[in-house]
Amino acid sequence: MNIAFSKYHGLANDFILIEDRDHTITPKLTPERIVSLCDRHEGIGADGILVRTPSGEAGHRMLLFNADGSPAEISGNGLRCFVLFLKERGYEVESDISIETGGGVQHARFLGEDLVESTMPHPRFLPGGQPELLDLRAKGVHFPVLPVNVGNPHGVIFGPERDIVFAETYGPTLEKHPAFPEGANIEFVNVISPTACKLVVWERGAGITLACGSGSTATACAGAALGHFAFGKPIAIQQPGGTLRVTVSENFSEVRQCGPAKFVFKGEIEL
Repeated sequence: MNIAFSKYHGLANDFILIEDRDHTITPKLTPERIVSLCDRHEGIGADGILVRTPSGEAGHRMLLFNADGSPAEISGNGLRCFVLFLKERGYEVESDISIETGGGVQHARFLGEDLVESTMPHPRFLPGGQPELLDLRAKGVHFPVLPVNVGNPHGVIFGPERDIVFAETYGPTLEKHPAFPEGANIEFVNVISPTACKLVVWERGAGITLACGSGSTATACAGAALGHFAFGKPIAIQQPGGTLRVTVSENFSEVRQCGPAKFVFKGEIEL
């Protein structure tokens, strides 16, 4: 079976996008096949795969698979790429659209010039429902980690500016820490001002990515909860792949992201 695919990226966080109108394609996306398609040497190369299917509760459904073949709940960069993919496929995206994700139904719209705005899930602070720093240890180093779920699990760490090598060194251990039974994305955050920070992310199931939309959302929500960031103002989340802006409303009543997504190429693959 030959099927069409498109590749997009959001701030260098890249995805293979496929439409599955009749639910015949997704069953063929086994973990092994996903790994081979995402391989950057022998496959197409991507941080994950997004599949558009019909939804019973929204206009569209977005399925997400990590590069290691595991399913995931939501991706902020992926969500923006998904909107541009819908536009490519002829769907209406200039006005508000609803998208069912593993992190709930989100709303999005295409703003023009490859710019997309979308809602993101409201944060849930773990383990007790209130922001609580945990002292977690990785390779002999102690980290003050704020667990937060924004549709998928995250551990946010505020401190000095960190680089990719640092995240590669400590991220894998923290991702699989017993404090995160389902694993977690790990964010290393350096606060610049009440409306800006630098971020490096180790993603669950993908490793280092040059940007992370859900990680940016978790960072903005965690920072607002701890008083680092201002509510109601766009927070510039600076990452190796570029800057994403996240706005957290008072009392976390709404969380919105705004940033670019870009088409890379399209073709056909055999499943």
